[in-house]
Amino acid sequence: MINLSRLNVAIKTVQKKVDTLPVEKVQEFQKSLDMSFSEYCRFQELKSVGSMDGTLSLEAAQKVYAYLGNTVEHFNAQPVAVKYVLTELFAKLLANRMAA
Repeated sequence: MINLSRLNVAIKTVQKKVDTLPVEKVQEFQKSLDMSFSEYCRFQELKSVGSMDGTLSLEAAQKVYAYLGNTVEHFNAQPVAVKYVLTELFAKLLANRMAA
């Protein structure tokens, strides 16, 4: 189960790495991690399923919901570390769903 603490630690760890990168590289990553509307909708769905099947704790699911916001533009404006960790989480949730 992914809990809130694990999610926060992952974001802080990635942020430390991001802090060592040149600004141009961070801007490149920022753009490459943008989600499309359909990806955003799918992530919202998988986040909800993950909270129901025990993959995500309720607190972690609520934090993910807050990071996703109510528009794809809200997610796309998040810091690189948040977008990276959430994109990795999206991939994990998608893999879990496909394996089911």
